[in-house]
Amino acid sequence: MDHGTADEEHTHRLAAWVAELDSETVPPSVEDRVGLVVADTLGVVIGGASDDAVARLREAWRERADDTGDATILAADAGRASRHHAAFLNATSGTVLELDEGHRFAAGHPAIHVLPALLAEAETRYADREAFLVAFVAGYETAVRVAEAVQPLAEGYHPHGVWGVVGGAAAVSRLRGYDATTTRTALSIAANYAQHTRFAAATAGATVRNSYAGMSNLASLIAADQARAGFTELDDGIAAHLASASAAGVVRERLAADLGDRWTLSEGYFKTHAACRYTHATLDALAAALDGIDGEPAAEEVEEVIVETYAAAAKLDDPHPRNALAAKFSVPFAVATALRTGSTGAEAFTNDAVAPETLALAERVAVRVEDEIDARAPDERGARVTVTLANGTEASAAVRHARGGEADPFEPSELRAKFESLVGPAIGSERTDRLWTAARDPAPPRVLCAMVRGGEHPDR
Repeated sequence: MDHGTADEEHTHRLAAWVAELDSETVPPSVEDRVGLVVADTLGVVIGGASDDAVARLREAWRERADDTGDATILAADAGRASRHHAAFLNATSGTVLELDEGHRFAAGHPAIHVLPALLAEAETRYADREAFLVAFVAGYETAVRVAEAVQPLAEGYHPHGVWGVVGGAAAVSRLRGYDATTTRTALSIAANYAQHTRFAAATAGATVRNSYAGMSNLASLIAADQARAGFTELDDGIAAHLASASAAGVVRERLAADLGDRWTLSEGYFKTHAACRYTHATLDALAAALDGIDGEPAAEEVEEVIVETYAAAAKLDDPHPRNALAAKFSVPFAVATALRTGSTGAEAFTNDAVAPETLALAERVAVRVEDEIDARAPDERGARVTVTLANGTEASAAVRHARGGEADPFEPSELRAKFESLVGPAIGSERTDRLWTAARDPAPPRVLCAMVRGGEHPDR
């Protein structure tokens, strides 16, 4: 066996697993988790579709006479578009609020890189529930393993748009019933479309960052189309194309590690704080510290807040974010807006929320690396927060895990409340209730999309 073939062994195994995965292989607990992830992600997409820039792009494309298709755009004014445009727009909408599901060992967000492309493909193919569910599992499990193979990312990279494209291509390939060889080609071609995304775009508030996942979903569909059309891939393509994105080199063995034994879908986390996951332990610790103070201190009473956390979170220390996106990647702002508004939801991280009074409070938030906390990452991503009031009162609290993950999961009722808050304003409470129930199943894609549009349910 030559060196190239040996290097490709793990890609071969991954592609074969994707091609052969069936519903009988997926454990009931994972199947239930799929419903929860699909429901949560749909909610975040619909909620984010009201973003001004996304809405303007959606309208501009809608005005083009040649932008026709059968894929649903998940928005209050839901229409249809080509699969490619729908996948791009829905993934971009799902990124805007910074509320989409994530995975700590992937250090990113698998679902938003898989579901939009898969949903567009599955809706237009009249895919049934089983085919949709299996394809989503294949895509998610692939995305996480590719992410783990390239971790840690090279300096300056943002995880959105890098490894997720391979997961999206896996999902589409499985839905189309590709054999292992064609699937391998699709995965390798997809890796060619990994973006050289910049984390600085998020911290600087450059909203091109919100489209990283959009481009990834678009590329997933294109890669799958190319594989079917007969385009060929570079040998050892996943590793070759992603090598420059990895700080330590691609660990190929992780591409097919524990397939069918370890279900990474069950390891993900959900979000109710509308900010980067790196802020979440701090916000949870802040809430616990405030619980230790008699009464509810006004923001003006806060003299100082000291945040001790792990290194990746401590880098998000700019107290003067310039807009909503940058605010979501600022620990000082996250603390300040929580203190001033009493909220950490979407409304606490808008452009209007980036107000002078909140920025002034953010200046009184100090963020430091705490060595013991940092040493436990990524298994634990914790924080300690100490609040000092002007009258000398001091309260401190620490958390080892942010809420929403395996160690401290949300109740389904909490995620349903999040869904209702995001979707209700767009399509009304009655349709929101029905959509949650259907997505939790999950119902076939055409049913879900018809419910967003407000039409009658198509035949299942």
